[in-house]
Amino acid sequence: MSNPSILIVSEDAKEQKQLKDTLKKIGYADPVAVHGGGNAWVSLKNSEVDCVIAAYDMEEMSGLALLKILRREDQLGELPFFLTDNAFTKLKVIKAGQAGVSGLLVIPYKPEVIKTKLGMAMGKIKDPVIEQTELSIDKGIELIEQKEFTKALELFENLVNQKENPEYYFNIGYIKTAQNKHTEAIDAFSKATRLDRLFVKAYEAMAKAYKALGQAEKAEEYTQAAAEIYMDTDKLGAAEELLNELLESGSNSLNVFNTLGVIHRKKGNVKQALNQYKKALKIHPDEPYIYYNIGRLYLDTKDTAKAKVYFQAALDKDHDFDEAKQVIKAIDLGLI
Repeated sequence: MSNPSILIVSEDAKEQKQLKDTLKKIGYADPVAVHGGGNAWVSLKNSEVDCVIAAYDMEEMSGLALLKILRREDQLGELPFFLTDNAFTKLKVIKAGQAGVSGLLVIPYKPEVIKTKLGMAMGKIKDPVIEQTELSIDKGIELIEQKEFTKALELFENLVNQKENPEYYFNIGYIKTAQNKHTEAIDAFSKATRLDRLFVKAYEAMAKAYKALGQAEKAEEYTQAAAEIYMDTDKLGAAEELLNELLESGSNSLNVFNTLGVIHRKKGNVKQALNQYKKALKIHPDEPYIYYNIGRLYLDTKDTAKAKVYFQAALDKDHDFDEAKQVIKAIDLGLI
């Protein structure tokens, strides 16, 4: 990449200039600076950018919020993205890592550190685990296209059951953060979020293979797994699309309705969420978590009286439901 385009995002003109001067000193000839996350998003949608460096905290739209939006986009999901701050707390490191940040840059900037981190991120150097996972998924999809469904499923099962899965690396990220090893933590979180995106492809492919083999329950299981990853990464539209496909195929699963209820609640669609939860209750009227989810829905609408009714119903179904006990206590004390 002879002359990469770097977008600097900050609301502090002095910081913009410092970073711009630092980038020029290490060989990046023409970095572009914009004020705030909103303007950055316009630039990202309308021009080619090779890397983003954004301030973690901004009033209009934080760098973290911009990163989350970007990671939901298929075309921009892998774009190198760095966050800057005067001092990264453990909580900030975890939030940035979970969102899929490429790296953290501490102010005042160290040119040699920035040069190394940007060079690695834009050099497209692939981690061996990521590369092997990509190759396995591509091979599995190729086998499905050849109608070798059993062989494809065997390959995918080996892949998703391996030790080095996304959760494994998320846990490493948490441990390294606790040890104040922030660079190692971000490396682990980055690997986890990239594997998450790959595992979505794997789960969707597995669902397709099981469906072709006439194993509807297995197809539903892996479609649900893909939808849950989409939800975890805030791709609610993609999750909803997958779950609706299940319903169209004749599924009448508790999990599908319950998960759709969660999606609609997150999107602020109260009526739709309640409708899905009630469908779930018809299938499984003794499931405490559905009552709990309905209670949370009523809390969102500030109807604490109805919320308490459903939290109590959850507790009646499961007397050890600690979350329900705590929220009822909070309502009684007027804390909610």
